[in-house]
Amino acid sequence: MPNPITPRLAELRRQFGARLRELREGHGLTQEQLGELADVDRKTINRMENGMYSPHLDKVFQIADALDLPARELFDWSNPSGRA
Repeated sequence: MPNPITPRLAELRRQFGARLRELREGHGLTQEQLGELADVDRKTINRMENGMYSPHLDKVFQIADALDLPARELFDWSNPSGRA
C-alpha cells in the first residue's frame, strides 16, 4: 500500500499544479490541447493542476516542451507569471 503524502508534498503538488494552470492558460490552451501537444492524457493534466497527481520527470519535460519553456519554469511559483 502506498504511503500517504505528507502535508509538505501536498502543498508542493498544489503549487506545481497552480503554476502549470497559469502557464497553460497564459498560452491560451485548454487542458485537452496541452495534453495533445505533450502526449499526456487530459485527465492527467487535470489531476496535476489539482494537486492530485505527481508527474514523472519525463512528463514534466514533455509538458515543458509543449509549452516551449525550460522545465524549470514549471517549478518557479515564487514569481507569479514569471515577471521580474
